[in-house]
Amino acid sequence: MKKLIPILLLICICLTGCSLKKEYELCGMEQVEALRAEAQGWVSARYLLTNLETGETDQVFSFMNNADGTQTYLYEKIVDGSYYAEYSGDGVFCVMDGTDVSYFKEGAEGYAAYTTENPHPYSTGELLFYVNLYVQSSAENTDGQGNVTYTYTYDTAKINESLGTSLTSFVTAYSFDKDGNFLYFTQSNSDGENEYAYMIETWDINSITEIENPALEQ
Repeated sequence: MKKLIPILLLICICLTGCSLKKEYELCGMEQVEALRAEAQGWVSARYLLTNLETGETDQVFSFMNNADGTQTYLYEKIVDGSYYAEYSGDGVFCVMDGTDVSYFKEGAEGYAAYTTENPHPYSTGELLFYVNLYVQSSAENTDGQGNVTYTYTYDTAKINESLGTSLTSFVTAYSFDKDGNFLYFTQSNSDGENEYAYMIETWDINSITEIENPALEQ
């Protein structure tokens, strides 16, 4: 669990937007790219991350863009049964770790704040990871209900070379219903010693009007 978000953030920042010349034709690429383009324009949303090994939703990222150009976000996770949260909004940035709460002032080390011009990486759809030029192979599967899943197997040698990681497998999949509506995204990765598989669902798209600071509820 502790490795998931740092790895995702590193990949989101370093690989997304890679500007190599050639683009591969992949199964479902138009539908996937349209979804990610749409996600970049969401003014609010909630990403629910479910650990596929335990079946538990143990991470949630929520954000909303405010009328003044600022962005409010709340990232929550459960680690070893303990609650952790980061909240940024209304000029406040705080971190909850169990019952401990730390507040950070603007300019202080550890302070984090985002705007619509400089948004949090997770608020732009990058958690629904996709980099065409790092895909090694793609496949399409349709179930009995007409739902279609596009699976992308990534070239870990390319990723490792770019990031200095030691991944041995990296696979993502996007599922859509028969009407083309996005259902969920899955990602699994391994470095030969550690494995992780999770699902991301999106909720409350463009409908969040308030995100409360959980520290104020204590």
